[in-house]
Amino acid sequence: MDKLFKFDPHTHTSETSKCGHLLGADLVDRYHAAGYDGIVITDHLHDEYISSLYCKDDWDACIDQFLQGYRRAKRRGEELGLNVILGIEIRFTEPNDSDYLIYGIDEKFLRANPYMYRSTPQEFFRRFGDEVFIIAAHPFRGGNETVFTEALHGIEVFNSNPRHNNHNDKALALCESIADFYPLCGSDAHRDEDVAGAWMLFDEHITDSYEFVAAIKRRKYSLGHEEREPLSAIAKICSKLKRKP
Repeated sequence: MDKLFKFDPHTHTSETSKCGHLLGADLVDRYHAAGYDGIVITDHLHDEYISSLYCKDDWDACIDQFLQGYRRAKRRGEELGLNVILGIEIRFTEPNDSDYLIYGIDEKFLRANPYMYRSTPQEFFRRFGDEVFIIAAHPFRGGNETVFTEALHGIEVFNSNPRHNNHNDKALALCESIADFYPLCGSDAHRDEDVAGAWMLFDEHITDSYEFVAAIKRRKYSLGHEEREPLSAIAKICSKLKRKP
C-alpha cells in the first residue's frame, strides 16, 4: 500500500493565539509523537489580537509578532521531519464572530494585505476568493445559525475540540447540501487534550499551503478522527470526495 500523509489542518500556538496553551515547538513534538506527517498552524488573526499589540499601527511589526508561533513550530518541524504549513484563522469585524480558516497563503500575502479582517466575509471573498481557500471553521459553534455560504469554498465538517459543542452534524449536513463544497476536519488544537483528535490523509507529499490547497481541490484526501463522536458522519462525507470538482 502506498504511504498516506497525515495532517491536522487546524492548530494553534500559545505564542500567537492567546487561547493557546502549547508553544509552537511543543505542539510539533506532540504531533510528531502521534505519527503525523504535518500540521497547519492557523493562529487567530482578528482585531482583538492586533489591537493588543504595542505595534498595532505598524502592520509589518504586527505580522512579525503574529508569525512567532508558526516560525518556532516550523524550525522544530524541520528538526524532526514534520511539515509545518502556514494558515490563519480570521475573524472579520462584521457582521458576527464567526471564524474562517484561510489556506493558500504565505508571509508575503499577509504583509501585502494589512488589516484584511476589517471587512465582511463577502467583501473578503470578492477580493481574495480566486487567490486563497476559505473554509468556515466550526460554523455552528455556540448556536450560530448564520453561515455565509456565498463567501466560502468549503466547511469544517468535524471539529474535535472537546470544550465546545460544535454541532458537527449541522456542519456536515450543510456541506453535503452544496454540490461543490470541500469538507475538512481538524482538531482545533489549543491544549494537550486536543492534539491529534482529527486529521486529513493525503496520498501525496505536501510541503506548503499552496500544495495543501491543490491536493484538496483535486479531492486527493480522506478524513478521520478519534472516536469522540460516531465515525459514521465522517464515513458519510468521505463518499463526497469521490466526485470530481
